[in-house]
Amino acid sequence: MNSRTISVKIKKTLPLFLGELFFVIATILILIPIYYFFIGAFKQRLDIVKFPLKINAAMFTLKNFAYALDKMKYLSALKNTSAIFIISQTLIVLFGSMAGFAIARIPRKLFSAVYVALLALMVVPFIGCIIPLVVQSVKLKIYNTLWACILVQTAWNLPFAIFLYTGFMRGLPLDLEYAAYIDGCSTLKLYYNIFLPLLSPVTAACLIRCGIGIWNDYVLSNSVLNSARSPTLMVGIKLFFGARITEYGYAFAGIIFTCLPIIIAFIALQKNFIKGLTAGSMKG
Repeated sequence: MNSRTISVKIKKTLPLFLGELFFVIATILILIPIYYFFIGAFKQRLDIVKFPLKINAAMFTLKNFAYALDKMKYLSALKNTSAIFIISQTLIVLFGSMAGFAIARIPRKLFSAVYVALLALMVVPFIGCIIPLVVQSVKLKIYNTLWACILVQTAWNLPFAIFLYTGFMRGLPLDLEYAAYIDGCSTLKLYYNIFLPLLSPVTAACLIRCGIGIWNDYVLSNSVLNSARSPTLMVGIKLFFGARITEYGYAFAGIIFTCLPIIIAFIALQKNFIKGLTAGSMKG
């Protein structure tokens, strides 16, 4: 093997090696904060500050979890967050798929104009709408109720859901629609019997994308709910961060409790999500 052949091989393998090395380093940098807060949940505050990336048997404690459960009002917060999450997701999928079907399959200029307006709403920053939303919830007499969060989360995520469903339904062959109409299907039956069973890929993507934002919401819940009467998980975590002192161990334990339901749900339903996300490529 001459030097020229070796040089060519080095030129081919060096970019690949550098690329892999970069991703390994990036992965380690991403995992360090996760490792830090995970082991911090099992340590006292002083040990977290003095030995941030170290843990041993002498440091290990479970007291943080017991305190976090009580301080966060975990069961009540979990119930409220789950109610907001489940009802909002149901409404988003229901109304988003129906609106997407109407825009994609019914040729009306009004629907096209509404679609353009919805796309424009996607670029509006959420933080800029908080004060109007609070005022509106007071006028509708839903302030300090879970319905304030549910309706706002549904309305805020609908433009994105409609965008996904519209694009997906526009890609479905027209032959399905023509065959259904020939067989005597009405428009509603066409949506329910033909299109709805095919929507699992986009529904999985919509549930994941919108669900993460709804579950992790802090700004809206803190603005329209009474944190003492109707706590949510993210508002509960904020209780450990004070103006003068932060209880890191309790906060880390609370974060683990907050992530746990979503992790369990994903592990239990990951096959369904993967099937939904890959179904589109198999239906051709």
